[in-house]
Amino acid sequence: MKALLFVILVLFALNVQAQTDQPRNQITLMAGFGGGQWQDQFYSPLSYDVSSALWQFGWERRTRHGHIFVLETQSIAAKLTPEEGGQPESEMIGFELQAAWLWKLKETNRWQFHLGPEYSIGSQVTTQNDDGSSYSYVSTHGLSATGRANYRLDRWNFTGQLSLPLFMYTARPPYADYTEGMEASDLFFRMKNGDWQRLGNYVAPEVRVKAEYELRRWIGLAAQYHFAYQDLEASQPISSSTHHVQVGVNFKF
Repeated sequence: MKALLFVILVLFALNVQAQTDQPRNQITLMAGFGGGQWQDQFYSPLSYDVSSALWQFGWERRTRHGHIFVLETQSIAAKLTPEEGGQPESEMIGFELQAAWLWKLKETNRWQFHLGPEYSIGSQVTTQNDDGSSYSYVSTHGLSATGRANYRLDRWNFTGQLSLPLFMYTARPPYADYTEGMEASDLFFRMKNGDWQRLGNYVAPEVRVKAEYELRRWIGLAAQYHFAYQDLEASQPISSSTHHVQVGVNFKF
């Protein structure tokens, strides 16, 4: 009888703790569509309109003190249409991996503020649709500063995030490649013959605004606006801006 009572008390204590403790891990899956503008003087003197899809997979871990570790991957697939008619379309594929450590700066009943460093490595490859023989790429890796503000209201959670590059290494081809035997996959994450860029030479802010609704303690729905801008002042500049609207789901445990 005493043993049974002890088991009941232990199970009751564990149940109370499970209900009061907040989940410290979150997995996010998101996908969406968008557009923008793109121009790469290595590839073509033309300006292109962008129609693209963006996928995102991320994992976050909160410490006991409220700091956040973030690990995330992004991939983009885009169709590039020249603004001037009669020119062939192009395709662009990109991948990026980001890892960030965000320190908790301040917390109130509703608000949380975080700031910290982010390391990212990414690559974009562009190919021409008419014969697939023209290639260009940009590969980057380096350190950024990331700030995040979070506001919670009942089951709703609103987040704004801004990332700005501080030290970034960029690799570009000396000219657009015209090689029949070359595969586009050979150009991903090429880091040869690159340079470290000074502040002002490489401007690439990334902005996210996300709204989440908690369906259950362990699952929620999310919608996000994602803006990315890139401007590299090299021997031949590259500039792009994209806007995406994404929807997805969060799993917490």
